Amino acid sequence: MTTVKNTLACLMLVASSSVFAFMPAAGMWGVDSEDNGLPGRGFQIEAENEIMVFTYFGYRPDGSGTFHYASGPIINNTFTSALLNTQGGTSMGGVHQDAVVAGSAGNVTINFTSGKHGFITFPGEPQRAISKRPFGYAEGPDGLLGTWLFTMVVGQTPFSEVRNLSIKTGTATSTGNGIVTNSTANFTCEYQISGTFAGAVACFNFPQVTGSRGYLLKISGDEGDGVALSLVSTNSFSASNGYANRIETKSGIKTGLNDGTIASLTQHSQLAPDQVSSHATEQLSNEKSMSSGDLTNAEALKTLALQTQVVMQTIQ
Repeated sequence: MTTVKNTLACLMLVASSSVFAFMPAAGMWGVDSEDNGLPGRGFQIEAENEIMVFTYFGYRPDGSGTFHYASGPIINNTFTSALLNTQGGTSMGGVHQDAVVAGSAGNVTINFTSGKHGFITFPGEPQRAISKRPFGYAEGPDGLLGTWLFTMVVGQTPFSEVRNLSIKTGTATSTGNGIVTNSTANFTCEYQISGTFAGAVACFNFPQVTGSRGYLLKISGDEGDGVALSLVSTNSFSASNGYANRIETKSGIKTGLNDGTIASLTQHSQLAPDQVSSHATEQLSNEKSMSSGDLTNAEALKTLALQTQVVMQTIQ
């Protein structure tokens, strides 16, 4: 953990995730240059415990559909495996029968540059940019609505808070595309589409007092991770790992991240006190000298928080 006076590396984990190891977001992916809204080819990625399963649906030269799969480890954010096809399996409406591997089309290689982006090389094709396809949550205010569990992890201790983002304010900061807030307007989130934190979601508690937390997160579907920030003094934040889980959609439907009981939600919301303890705050205030990069990002963060607060004041 470190203070904002040494947070360049932490903040750049959000703005440029290629500097550390991570797992790709599970879901539907596709080739960026082929994303035109029409039917085409694509692939599904699932990753657990540094093992990835890749399923590809595409077409043969004659136009008929084909299915391939690959599996193996992700090492240094790179996945390489034989792209296999099978035949002889169970047909729709048919009796069960096992499929057999019919051969390999060659190796597929993916170099992930973040949890949602990367480059793929199919057999016989040049390297192409790829991205995870959002289909349920747009990267804007609508995609942030719902009930979220935000967690800052200080050492081995989690500090969590539950926030129900239910209101689209209809306003935005100069770098975002629309602020959402809760019913008491004391917590906000917004996708950043330009500036230092483009591609991340910035969330802040208001008013900004000692112990108030903010988050800079990369979000995919119902999950996000990045940096959690806690205000230590007027011009100083602490930074540590931050996480977000959407536990209910905007309609109140459970997302599967809890067992659906009130007791479960209560247990999650009481993981830790709402404010950082004075002991932790003392630990966070051990400041180091600022580099020019640290200054730039700290000022950008402070400016964004202030701008968000000003915007929120105009609608209250």
